[in-house]
Amino acid sequence: MVHLKRWLVPISIASFLFLGSGQSVANITTDENELASIQTQLSKMVENSTEAVITPTPVAGLYQIQIGMTVVYMSQDGRYLLNGGLVDLTTRTNLAEQAKSTARKNILAEIPSSSMIIYPAKGQERHYVTVFADIDCPYCTKLHKEIPELNQAGITVRYLAFPRAGLGSPSYDKAVSAWCAKEPAKAMDEAMLGKALPKMTCDNPIKEHMMLARRFEVNGTPNIILDNGELLPGYVPAKELIKIFKQ
Repeated sequence: MVHLKRWLVPISIASFLFLGSGQSVANITTDENELASIQTQLSKMVENSTEAVITPTPVAGLYQIQIGMTVVYMSQDGRYLLNGGLVDLTTRTNLAEQAKSTARKNILAEIPSSSMIIYPAKGQERHYVTVFADIDCPYCTKLHKEIPELNQAGITVRYLAFPRAGLGSPSYDKAVSAWCAKEPAKAMDEAMLGKALPKMTCDNPIKEHMMLARRFEVNGTPNIILDNGELLPGYVPAKELIKIFKQ
């Protein structure tokens, strides 16, 4: 776990003004002395500083630091720390959120599809969403009812379990029963309709899913992750999701 909160300061409007003189990351060379200064400062702040991914930004003298889902910025001499979104005003891209999305996408790529409950797209798959869901969450039920609409639009829905009540709770037991069922998707359909599932146990991925949710800083359900890694907290109607993918 990264503990940077007490070091973080609000980003000022001046930080955004730097962007007017920005340059492409591709044209920036990384200075080893600057990296060493930043790494030295980080080692004083966090225990797992060696895990930090340090990269130059389009702003001269400013580096991006990412540890897990935490993204901050530091000056080349390690003196100044910025916490907040660094926005490219030309492309309207939030570089911090882009870095988090890339990290989520890469991590999800390592999760075997066999550990998910999947509702495949009808015909050609155009996109997919990964949803942290709780069977006892009303808005998860609402989204579940719209899966056929998403599937018809070429969007595959992949479920990861996140019973918010925690290990050993009724929600957790329901998730285990759904994942352990002979036909998990059918069991999930019934559970989302409020039907009682036969209690089952097996070697299941629920605990791993819950750990992943914490890693992604998920604190509610449903949480929807698009195929580019962008996280949408909360319920989003199927029609809106389809519009997002068309943009």
